[in-house]
Amino acid sequence: MEKIAFIDLEASGLGPASWPIEVGWCFERGKPQAHLIRPAEDWKAEAWDKGAEALHGIPIDKLRKSGRTPEDVCEGLNRALAGVSVYSDAPDWDGFWLYRLYKAAGVKQVFALNDFGAIFAGAAPADKEAAIAEAARTTPHRHRACEDVLHMREVYRLLKNRC
Repeated sequence: MEKIAFIDLEASGLGPASWPIEVGWCFERGKPQAHLIRPAEDWKAEAWDKGAEALHGIPIDKLRKSGRTPEDVCEGLNRALAGVSVYSDAPDWDGFWLYRLYKAAGVKQVFALNDFGAIFAGAAPADKEAAIAEAARTTPHRHRACEDVLHMREVYRLLKNRC
């Protein structure tokens, strides 16, 4: 049986110079993992968007004090996710921020990112809507990495049980 994981990144904003501030992942079972990311030297402070901060609630000072280095985060991601099918509900953005993270760390990413929507592409639209609505009640999307991967996992669980 294929081992799968769900990943989510929060970022400084949505602009072309934005950078990752938090990453979280979880498997089908078990506790999620999430880590704040200390800004790399070459990530521009001008890419910090106060609107994004209001959404995720993570101040930049907290990242500077409590965030893990990009190298540490990338090594942990690679250990956890090597050989695993990894799914994101925003693969374009999350892929962009993973690229920035791994580039800053000087580390090669050893896992591929897949589109979460593709997992149940053949599921009936009514089943998808029902699973998304139920997951929104039980594990809402909060724009924090840990909560958002748990939300994806719940949608997956609900759809898997329907199929």
